[in-house]
Amino acid sequence: MCIDVHCHIDQLSTEEQKRELKTYRAVGAAVHYQSGETLLRLQKQYPETVKVCLGIHPEYPDFFHEYSLVEKQIRENRDSIAGIGEIGLPYFNLVNMNTEERSKAQKKAGELFEKFVRLAAELDFPVNLHCVEDTVPQGIEVLKRYGIKKALFHWFEGDEKNIKQIKEAGWNISVSPDLIGNADYRASIKTIAADIREIFTLESDGPWEYEGERGTPSMTERTAPVLAEILHMTKQEIIVIANRNAEKLFG
Repeated sequence: MCIDVHCHIDQLSTEEQKRELKTYRAVGAAVHYQSGETLLRLQKQYPETVKVCLGIHPEYPDFFHEYSLVEKQIRENRDSIAGIGEIGLPYFNLVNMNTEERSKAQKKAGELFEKFVRLAAELDFPVNLHCVEDTVPQGIEVLKRYGIKKALFHWFEGDEKNIKQIKEAGWNISVSPDLIGNADYRASIKTIAADIREIFTLESDGPWEYEGERGTPSMTERTAPVLAEILHMTKQEIIVIANRNAEKLFG
């Protein structure tokens, strides 16, 4: 059974939660304060299968002002949560901004990211990251500066230089169900296959949709054989390695 290391399980329907969380283990990634509160309740409801990361999603700027609330939430629940996340750097929000708007947005998000990474370093927590496309190098630099020991670059699509730095630092990446139907994503994973063999995990990023199907933790079971073909492993070997890394990261 696969462990889903990155899922917004608070955004799944009640029916999906009941179906999935009775069987599949998942790490819930918060996107803001209230999201975290819901995840903490789900953890109490499903203590055997749910772990929680608390944070503010970098593509949700309307919630950046909640940092103090979320920091308090993290400190008050430090003995029961698995990490800090979803945190990171924006990319998709910046696409349609002009140069001035982009610069301001990057500065504000970068400052928030550093606050969370500093907190993670203080509390010795792993971080569950949203650092995609050309934000990966900045993410790596910040983590190194604060001496972060455990980090997950979720839905990683970076280049060989980035993955080598991640591997050397002892961090991990996660592979999403996009691998099943997206040829470009499969090609990107193939280019870094040699460097991810021991550091990958599996995720759903649910309820993100894949070809019209909502992502859920069970979807990791279908990602595993596709990744197995790329890495020349068996499905069972993929699950064993992915779960071992997930447990190393989040317990």
